Amino acid sequence: MPGLFGLAAALLAARADAREPRASAVIDPAAAVAAIAGPCRSQVAAQLQRGESEAGCELERRAAQQRLIRSTRPRPGFGLVERTRPGLATVALLLSEARGCREWPLRTPGRAVLGLFEAKAAGCWVRRYSGELALTGVMADGRRVPRIEVAHVDGDGHVEIDLVRLAISLERRGMVDLDSFVRLELGADGWAGDVDLVAARARLADAHAAAVQRGRGVPALLVVRHPDHASADRIRGLALAAALRRQEDDFRAVQRGELPAHRFLERHAWSPYRQLVAAMAAGRE
Repeated sequence: MPGLFGLAAALLAARADAREPRASAVIDPAAAVAAIAGPCRSQVAAQLQRGESEAGCELERRAAQQRLIRSTRPRPGFGLVERTRPGLATVALLLSEARGCREWPLRTPGRAVLGLFEAKAAGCWVRRYSGELALTGVMADGRRVPRIEVAHVDGDGHVEIDLVRLAISLERRGMVDLDSFVRLELGADGWAGDVDLVAARARLADAHAAAVQRGRGVPALLVVRHPDHASADRIRGLALAAALRRQEDDFRAVQRGELPAHRFLERHAWSPYRQLVAAMAAGRE
């Protein structure tokens, strides 16, 4: 049995999620499909559980959607995504909320989130959403870490998720590293969609590699951060060349008397100039 603190945390999380609109998936559609006879019962139940409509059994499904919305108290609000604008390490969203629906809205086939079309088809009225957007991290084995961060949607329905800032925030709070997750769910039960973190990391690695090969950035950092990248071997060579250039510059500075020899030896644990500098230091002593 969970302790009092664990129970309190769960209740607080549930209350926080309750402030958000919900997704279209139905946890238990049994009552809504009880009056449906034949194979349409299981088909409609499956559609409601997925929160997505499909061809076939349209009349039975519409009746179940109407029964479901009438039997749910208080009437739920459904989260809508009007626009998504992905960036290299960001995703910007325009979010709305559907209320007063005449029937339970379902996503059209192939869509991951509800949009304006589905809300209007269900007879809902729509307003821009303003409030919290909980972020949930999903690991490769399916484990979920809820509310790793809470983003705030402004009064016009705009919110931007910045993955770099999120990673820094998690590190500062001593939480699970962002690299531990393969997906980021946006909103309670992912009503605002999700971010494929594996694909995002690949895009960042490609951009980093391209910048390094244009002479920008630190080659060694890419090799450490993305050791399996397709350009890693070439960039290892660039990193070695850059290190040798720095060592040569420091060696010339020692020769000119601008850098103490012991500083060179402290700075470069390995260097083809190390024996020369050590000899120079010994001679000066």
